[in-house]
Amino acid sequence: MNFLYKGVPQEIHCRLRVSTYTYQFLCTIDNTEMILERDDEGNFRAIEADPFKVKKKKPDPALVRTLIGEMERILPP
Repeated sequence: MNFLYKGVPQEIHCRLRVSTYTYQFLCTIDNTEMILERDDEGNFRAIEADPFKVKKKKPDPALVRTLIGEMERILPP
């Protein structure tokens, strides 16, 4: 997915994972794999795929929120 963040072009790679009743996107943000999925109210949320993995740097929360905004813009509820 390509979008602008703070005036800088971003390219975030996401893979679709489908199960019986739901779907998730596995996105790599700042070398951290995040799961983007819809919650019970239909809004996207982001969860670290492996929260126990020690990381030097966590993904920028504002970048994650911008990605979620782009996902909500292009995908209907």
